[in-house]
Amino acid sequence: MTRRHLGSAALAVLVASAGLAGCSGGGSNPGSTGGAATEVTVWDRAGAEAKSRQAFFQKWNADQGKQLGIAVKYEPQATEKYEELVRLGFQTKRAPDVFHAPSAQMGGFVSAGWVQPLKNVVSSKVLDDAAAYLKPSSELSWGGKAYGVPSTTFTIRLFYNKDLFKKAGINKPPATFSEVEAAAKAITESSPGAAYGVGLPAKWVGFRQWIVDVPAMAADKDLAQNGLFNRSTGKFESVKYEPVVKHYRTLIEKGWAYPGASTLDFDTEVAAFGAGKIGMMTQSSSVAGVLQQLGSKVDVGVADIPVPDGTKEVRSPMNAGFPFAIASTTKHPEQSAKVFEALVGADMQIALAAGGTTPLSEAAWNSAEAKKNPLLQLLKPGTLDEQWPKNPGGVIAVEGAKSDDTVKKLILDPSSDIQAELSSLSQRYQAGYDAGVKNKTIDAKEFTG
Repeated sequence: MTRRHLGSAALAVLVASAGLAGCSGGGSNPGSTGGAATEVTVWDRAGAEAKSRQAFFQKWNADQGKQLGIAVKYEPQATEKYEELVRLGFQTKRAPDVFHAPSAQMGGFVSAGWVQPLKNVVSSKVLDDAAAYLKPSSELSWGGKAYGVPSTTFTIRLFYNKDLFKKAGINKPPATFSEVEAAAKAITESSPGAAYGVGLPAKWVGFRQWIVDVPAMAADKDLAQNGLFNRSTGKFESVKYEPVVKHYRTLIEKGWAYPGASTLDFDTEVAAFGAGKIGMMTQSSSVAGVLQQLGSKVDVGVADIPVPDGTKEVRSPMNAGFPFAIASTTKHPEQSAKVFEALVGADMQIALAAGGTTPLSEAAWNSAEAKKNPLLQLLKPGTLDEQWPKNPGGVIAVEGAKSDDTVKKLILDPSSDIQAELSSLSQRYQAGYDAGVKNKTIDAKEFTG
């Protein structure tokens, strides 16, 4: 697993911000009945979903938790630094008991021995209900074992402002890159200085994964993320980033993208969209919950993911998101399993839907809370939505710049040589993959077929 190392000063800041001194997962707190309640620490990424979960556990602790003798200590962590905080927690032996384990990081967490297999630990019903998202190709399954269970369905769509479209004379949402560029130009020119065609949050930690990889994957069913690994051939095809890079370069260079792409993050992008300053953005369905919390009055339209010219959308890559895992270091495995089941259970699903988050279960989709939210209903998984597969990019040793840094540089630096950089990226990732297969630190069966 490749890791980003933090300086000692940064580590000190992260320790303080995470409140690690109280996050070892051990100890008991006095229960409301005078007994001792076992404390189970849960870490989550801060955001709209976290606010729904926090409110849920306040009630849960007073009811089910009290009956079970469990007190959940729910701690949302900084969005942009979440992965580093989790690694730091395990490295300093102060990890939580249960935590949001980002699917893209799960392979590395499994390799590090930080998470435990869920079979015979949690209820078999929990695993059966999530079976569609725990197939061998899933990022949550390794070596035939499930290590995490998702709690949401993050479909990916083109979100657009209907009023800005009407003002710009755009009659239908764009389906290809050239159509996006034409629409972005029209929106920007029809609202000079007040609104821009698109948002490109290059500072966001998920920029490459959600915004750059997805359009390429939508037009090619064999591609996986992080370097664009072809699961049929076992080869990295980073050259397929080229049309996406050129497209985003054009939007920035022409001034049709919201200003400051290099410093724009997810929260700022969605807030600007919610304020009517951005006409279009390709984003996950998590946007619905954020817009709901912002109280946005924008009339939002939803369309398919735009793809490179000359191609068509053959799938809509999605992520059965916010998976949770149980730490291998927990001192309270039975209580942690109960909390885990609550995190991915039916009641939590309905609570998430009420907060504007796209849930996982059909029961939650059919709940009154979900049905009264028209935007949420537009984001329900359909026939083209397909869980994106695991990829080897996060578990191989790569020399030189990684895919995140490479594609961001290519998009933001118009002087950089796209073909040369992407060719080098393919070679570096392929070398790391081949070496891992040869020395048996990587099982090719996990990523091919």
